[in-house]
Amino acid sequence: MMNRHDISDLISMSRTYGSDTRFVLLGGGNTSKKIGDVMYVKASGCALSDIDSDGFVAMSLPKLKAIWEKCYSEEAQKREEEILLDMMDARCEGETSRPSVEALLHSIIPYTYVVHLHPALVNGLTCSQSGRESMKKLFPEAMWIPSAQPGYMLAKAVKRAQQDYVSRIKTYPNIIFLQNHGVFVGGDSLEDIDRSYDHIIKRLTRTIARKPNFAELKVDNHRISIIKQAMQSMYGDAQEFPVAFNRELANRLTDEQSFFSLSSAYTPDHILYSGCKPLWIEEVVFEGSSTIEDIKESIRNYEISVGIKPKVLAVQQTAVIAIDESAMALFIDTIKIAVFTESFGGPRFMDNDQIQFILNWEAEKYRVKVKRNRAP
Repeated sequence: MMNRHDISDLISMSRTYGSDTRFVLLGGGNTSKKIGDVMYVKASGCALSDIDSDGFVAMSLPKLKAIWEKCYSEEAQKREEEILLDMMDARCEGETSRPSVEALLHSIIPYTYVVHLHPALVNGLTCSQSGRESMKKLFPEAMWIPSAQPGYMLAKAVKRAQQDYVSRIKTYPNIIFLQNHGVFVGGDSLEDIDRSYDHIIKRLTRTIARKPNFAELKVDNHRISIIKQAMQSMYGDAQEFPVAFNRELANRLTDEQSFFSLSSAYTPDHILYSGCKPLWIEEVVFEGSSTIEDIKESIRNYEISVGIKPKVLAVQQTAVIAIDESAMALFIDTIKIAVFTESFGGPRFMDNDQIQFILNWEAEKYRVKVKRNRAP
């Protein structure tokens, strides 16, 4: 078994960023450090906030580099299976954990440290209509990557864009914005990483027109009770079903048109935790004599259409109810992103084919499985 290097600095940095909700939520984001021919990268399903040495996988950089010499299937599912085998084979001797799906991307960014996070401020830019144009003005030194499937296809897109960038600028970018995904930052020291993120957050903070107004408003407890009864019947009594109703939501729950900026998924993490889209419930449902059954029927129809039950219910003129705190946390993040996109031409959701890829991607199902197993 390979003798592991001291990665205490990587662990400390990962925990610092992972514990700051401005940068990442729950199990999102990933970090890495290169030492000689070895790269330590976050294991799939681990949370940065409390990660330790067991949460990183040691990988062979020469073996990862060799992946680019191979040809893979054109069929997405088969291609992902082939790449997974090669990624697992690229682990150093004695490693048993599964590396982050972005390990290959980390390996081609030629900096000692790489930190990939999903700040809502950043995604207000990357999930907007004028994201690319705005990035060029705000961060001319950075590189923009159009929407791509996570994992191999994203790494391939970055590798190709890097080659073009280097041919023009004669150096590698240390900031890479990913449409509908977040940002990668590289640096040869922890100070370089901190300096870049500080620069990104400060510049975006100065640019946005406004921040979300999360002042809480009084909810209609009678309606909430009815909704929760329906959800308990469909999901089980053990769920807490957190409720949210604030100024931002009040402005968006008037009708489906006003709700548009919250009606789909901005990033893969939103799909993982809060679903690909909320279930919209019309206010008129409370006027009938079978309200609970009507809500249950809406949930069943959603499941037939999407393949899974909704994780968030948006009830017109009432509130948003989620299946758990994780789903609510990512939905609140969706609200933040929606507000921030107003400064960059308005919202831009993931494309439908990208959403379907994430819904059916084995790697994301694995993340869910590991997340559940690690839960207390």
